[in-house]
Amino acid sequence: MLSHRKILVSGIVQGVGFRPFCARLAERLGLAGSVRNTSGGVEIELTGEPEILDSFFQSLSAENPPASVITSAVVLENQPASDPGEKTFRILGSKKEEDQSVLIPPDLAVCDDCTAEMRDPSDRRYRYPFINCTNCGPRYTIIRDLPYDRPKTAMAPFPMCPSCSREYHDSSDRRFHAQPNACFDCGPSVWLTDSWGTVLCRGDEAVGKCSALLDEGRIIAVKGIGGFHIACTPFSDEVVARLRQRKGRKDKPFAVMASSIEEAERMAHIPASARELMLSPRKPIVLCCRRAEYPLSDLVAPGQKTVGILLPYSPLHHLILEEKKALIMTSANFSDEPIVSSNEKALSVLSGIADFFLLHDREIYMAIDDSVAAPLGRSYFLLRRARGYIPAPMALHADSPVIFGAGAEMKSSFCVSKGDLLFPGQYLGDMKQRETAVYYGRAMKHFLTLYELTPEYLVHDLHPQFLSTATALGNLPGFRGEKLAVQHHHAHLAACLLENGVRGPAIGAIFDGTGYGEDGTVWGGEFLVGDFSGFSRRGHFLPSRLPGGDASVAEPWRYGLSLLVETLGEETARQLGEKLWPGRKDMIPMILSVLRFSPVTTSCGRFFDGVAALLGLMERITFDGQAAMALEGIAEGGQLSAPFTVERREGRFILDWKPAVRWVADNVGTMRKEIIAGAVHTGLALGVAEICGCLAEETGIRDVALSGGVWQNRRLTATVRKLLGEKGLNSLLHRLVPPNDECVSVGQVAIGAERWKKK
Repeated sequence: MLSHRKILVSGIVQGVGFRPFCARLAERLGLAGSVRNTSGGVEIELTGEPEILDSFFQSLSAENPPASVITSAVVLENQPASDPGEKTFRILGSKKEEDQSVLIPPDLAVCDDCTAEMRDPSDRRYRYPFINCTNCGPRYTIIRDLPYDRPKTAMAPFPMCPSCSREYHDSSDRRFHAQPNACFDCGPSVWLTDSWGTVLCRGDEAVGKCSALLDEGRIIAVKGIGGFHIACTPFSDEVVARLRQRKGRKDKPFAVMASSIEEAERMAHIPASARELMLSPRKPIVLCCRRAEYPLSDLVAPGQKTVGILLPYSPLHHLILEEKKALIMTSANFSDEPIVSSNEKALSVLSGIADFFLLHDREIYMAIDDSVAAPLGRSYFLLRRARGYIPAPMALHADSPVIFGAGAEMKSSFCVSKGDLLFPGQYLGDMKQRETAVYYGRAMKHFLTLYELTPEYLVHDLHPQFLSTATALGNLPGFRGEKLAVQHHHAHLAACLLENGVRGPAIGAIFDGTGYGEDGTVWGGEFLVGDFSGFSRRGHFLPSRLPGGDASVAEPWRYGLSLLVETLGEETARQLGEKLWPGRKDMIPMILSVLRFSPVTTSCGRFFDGVAALLGLMERITFDGQAAMALEGIAEGGQLSAPFTVERREGRFILDWKPAVRWVADNVGTMRKEIIAGAVHTGLALGVAEICGCLAEETGIRDVALSGGVWQNRRLTATVRKLLGEKGLNSLLHRLVPPNDECVSVGQVAIGAERWKKK
């Protein structure tokens, strides 16, 4: 007897070839029915023999398209079918419903099939720079509304030609219902302009001219999937220096796009985890140790042992790099500001950087930067979560109302929950930049509009003046819901627990640069014990003074001087400071006179900055984390350890760094800086492991969450993880979201979900 079933499949199932997959599967099994996109996911209706319907249901998860992610497949109806009804299987028009629960797919790198077609002179899309299919191409950046159909994307102005339309309606074709499907006759096109916007040439001639100009040492702004890149050769000191001068980017490393994985392996040591990431559809930038013999300009990543490498992820990238080894491909923005995404703005603000512009006419609805990852052992972690990862959700520990997490101020991002899912937004930048605040508002509205969400609750940082809080509220006019202020490091702890699927309680070693503490001081080297519902501060770095507040962040020598005063006394610190930083001799007395009035901090990030200054690596930084990166970058050895001590004061463990600072002061100038840097890392790791071990003995807790920007330091992370393992403790690390302040919004929502979870 025939049965009729209605199935609702939820997850990332729109824009990834899921309906064509269902149609092919039904035709293979001889089932009649239909499939369509709805606001809740993909709705399938089938008529057939019960055992064949069972086979269809099992194959949904076993054979689903590689870019899809099924979070649930539910049978809504299952009843006898007296009338066989339709004899065929059809793809129906989309149905919009009140509840929007479909998941939006991230942007996917061009697949191998499309790349092969683009390189085939006999193919009608030979050298077409916007080739795509159901398995690849832009998604999140071109979606204006859901359900995901062409009229609701940036492809709406490009009606399909008869040939593309035939592919779109052919269930056996790879482009069956591929919404961005296009070709030379009906799709977007490219053109090349000078810095004044004068069109020089179009189409493949523009791509070829762009490639030739790059060979001549010119700097070109290239419009990509999520925004503009600035491209130039990475092999010329003169060209890279010119780019740095124009961009006002003195030291911060540039990303390099290698033409192939083979070229990437010639450029750097690529571990297996990095290789897998580079070849994945996400195609992030991956930090790898560069090979000394490769002729990359030292100005690409000054003072760094690593280089950020990515592979071409758009057809246009492949065409530009066709006869090249590599190109610098850095985001087209100014320091800590959002990536530029429109043609008009690019020509307006980038004309002082780029000699030429390679433009196209497909609109970018939502600008998004490249993601950045770093290998760690056999795995990896993210340093920036953006293209390829956004807007993929994370599982939430409770069924929650709609909660909005406003995030932090540096490395800003937001987060929103719905039901048992949590949606982290993309990396946004530094909220102190006006353009970032505008970008935050645009991205926030876009996110909430797509998912048709109205926040019922708002969670924000405890800091009373964080711009992320004000910006979130400014984009929620008339918000009358409950607000919750969450301590910065508690949010870090909660984010790490959520990502690892641990309910807690756990020990948290939460190390970063700055976080507003419950006592009004600047925290940043914290040992917490807690879970989503709360925490207690069970230890921290020895406090010290931060002369000038933010001035010490920009000028690490100031904090280096503070460490010396705390350790050696004011007079000895003055004398040593004048030797270490002779150019600051006139400023040192002024710093010493105000030191006792300066803010108090327990920051581990600032400690690394201070040690870098003591070793003469950095007196002033030009980008966030530069001094700490320099210290990690030169560190060698591992057998020698600088002495840190652990004390118990008023019920808290204190990690005392003064013996280590004294040891550094005694050895600087007589011992290699590389060995000193390595010893500081090892000594700190031993101190961290000792405190975590003591807390584990007292509490019986075996899980240790490592969160905060300091844990981007792979040397420290690997050493601490090893030492904790030797004590029988389990290290919880970040992988889905970065350990830096990008994860704060995730932790905020996780804490809010615990408080306001649906009963």
